[in-house]
Amino acid sequence: MTSPQAERALTYAADLTHEDVTALETFLNTQLGRVYEVVGETGETSFAMRSLLILVSDSAGCLHTLLRLEQPDAWQRAAIVREWQRLRSTAHPFNHCEGFDHDRWWNQVRHYDATDERAEQERILRFADEAVLDEGPRSTE
Repeated sequence: MTSPQAERALTYAADLTHEDVTALETFLNTQLGRVYEVVGETGETSFAMRSLLILVSDSAGCLHTLLRLEQPDAWQRAAIVREWQRLRSTAHPFNHCEGFDHDRWWNQVRHYDATDERAEQERILRFADEAVLDEGPRSTE
């Protein structure tokens, strides 16, 4: 049986739901909690683990706040993509940990929506065209 997360294709950050964020945050807190138990509550590694737990919580909280916006500005759309990618990349190393549901995949998103994706592709094409024009003709000498 596959989880509902695996059945739904997440392509854009605009498709993220509060449930997606909560599920990923919960997964990370569980996995990091296991590591924290092994590390203990003293020493530099313990401080680093606490900091990582705080960062996960902050990223998830930021995402929850941004997902409440009906028409996010460009910087807010970029922040949604960035924070999801931050949580996702933090979760990625735990892929093969005991207890991980391998049917659930934390999808990578690169753009807020199809419009942002097209704008990025057009920007890249313009940049590439300008680079070719700036080179000008080359001499064969």
